[in-house]
Formats: sequence, structure tokens, C-alpha cells
Amino acid sequence: MITITGQSKRATCPSWCETRHAEWDIEPEAHDGPRWSTVRGTDESSVDVATVQDIDGAVVVWLDVEGGSNLTPEQAREVCRDLLEAASWVEDHRTA
Repeated sequence: MITITGQSKRATCPSWCETRHAEWDIEPEAHDGPRWSTVRGTDESSVDVATVQDIDGAVVVWLDVEGGSNLTPEQAREVCRDLLEAASWVEDHRTA
């Protein structure tokens, strides 16, 4: 929970929220969960895995692949492990 200085309203974040909300965010709309490390491809591209709250309020896995990354088998396995961990985290943090 974030207390807004000089105001009686409070912004409520889920316990897992890692977003650094601005002081003026009375009711923040987006929340970010954990991120996994960026996997750099063989061609300077990258793959990122994270967890976020989507526009409907559901907690989901977020996958960002920069420019169609070329991954070695080891890099691909690392991304797979990160995706599995993120999926498990989301399942553990679902509401209702």
C-alpha cells in the first residue's frame, strides 16, 4: 500500500507488485511482478520474460522477443526455463 503525502487517498498494490509508482498515482492501473534475466541471442537480439497485470486485471506472463531472436539450444532452454517459472509464478498469484 502506498500512502500519498498530504492526501487521504491511498493506492493499493498487490503484495507482489514491483512497480515503482509515482507519488501522484492515487490508484495505479498497472502492476509488474518479477522479471527473469534477459537472454541475449547470437545476433545481438534478446528475449525477456516477466509477469504483469494485463488491462483486464489478470496476472499474465509477458514475453518480449526483440527482432526474431536467434538462440543457441542452451539459450532456448534458458528461455524455456524462465517461461515455465513465470507460468508457475502466475498460477500461484492468481486471484479468484
